Amino acid sequence: MNKTKSEHIKQQALDLFTRLQFLLQKHDTIEPYQYVLDILETGISKTKHNQQTPERQARVVYNKIASQALVDKLHFTAEENKVLAAINELAHSQKGWGEFNMLDTTNTWPSQ
Repeated sequence: MNKTKSEHIKQQALDLFTRLQFLLQKHDTIEPYQYVLDILETGISKTKHNQQTPERQARVVYNKIASQALVDKLHFTAEENKVLAAINELAHSQKGWGEFNMLDTTNTWPSQ
């Protein structure tokens, strides 16, 4: 992947994370969404500092938010759901071998 394409994907991930963060902060009561905001903040930080590829970070962010929404019975607006769908799409944007390699490394346990 060339540098401009990877930078574009990185910027896309950051835009999606910050957009969702902005939308969630507009709720009347922010407390139920605080953990989701923390997830997004971590995702933004890791993506900015190249600690994780944008696609993998999008997958982590999406999965953690989906789990938290289920546990806390969170309800998202139509706009928030649209951003979440875009994050999920970015998480699966590698196609073919990229997806296979991501699955392979995601399911690897660290050695002792």
